[in-house]
Amino acid sequence: MPERSYKTDALVLYSRNLGEADRLITLLTWEKGKLTAVARGARKTKSRLAAGVDLFTFGNYQFHRGRSLDLITGQQVKEHFAAFREDAGLYPYALFLSEIAGRLSNSAEPSPEPCALLLQGWRLLSGRDRPDPALLCRAFELKMMELAGFCPYLQGCLQCGTAEAFLFSPRRGGLFCPQCAESDALRVSAGTVALARRLLGTPLARVKLIRSSARQKKELAGMAAAFRRYHLDIGKLRSLELIRLVEPAP
Repeated sequence: MPERSYKTDALVLYSRNLGEADRLITLLTWEKGKLTAVARGARKTKSRLAAGVDLFTFGNYQFHRGRSLDLITGQQVKEHFAAFREDAGLYPYALFLSEIAGRLSNSAEPSPEPCALLLQGWRLLSGRDRPDPALLCRAFELKMMELAGFCPYLQGCLQCGTAEAFLFSPRRGGLFCPQCAESDALRVSAGTVALARRLLGTPLARVKLIRSSARQKKELAGMAAAFRRYHLDIGKLRSLELIRLVEPAP
């Protein structure tokens, strides 16, 4: 029989009001994967749980197993990324990292690598020497897809292997050369392909050293969105609607 109480480090992915005083929290945890729990009374002014239930919080949480949802019974905040909630220019990108991590992580499976990647992404985005937020999102998304085992094939033609492959098929999940491509394939520039490969192979902390054009970022965002929809069943994301409001028009 599993223990009724447990502890784990976790990142708050979503947080919403529940009833008159509670909060319903979705967390990505190192040991238990993605889970949703109730923080009873967390909206009360003097609640000892109030500090740890906001979106963009990293902490250690104690849970008690419930019949349907577990209860958060204690927490120790390690880092608050409050700047995201205060800066309208950063909030959409931080939310994108959270949404992608949440959608690509499995429940009930230990998630140390996705957790570490998300925490690193938040730290980079909140730092003074932050990378281009849009480029950070593209790198983060590719790396999360790779961790989830559903990443587009970018190393050449998926069918024949030639390096001269600049046609992307969302349905077939990768790049193709003109001889192997089918009618659904979309042409992308050689620069965009090179950018995608570099982002996937570069540590997240070094993304700030990578330069790209507006066209390359737009093409790569379109490739990722098409792949998400076709292979991961991820359609609209609230963060993307907000990003369109803060990113300058090309």
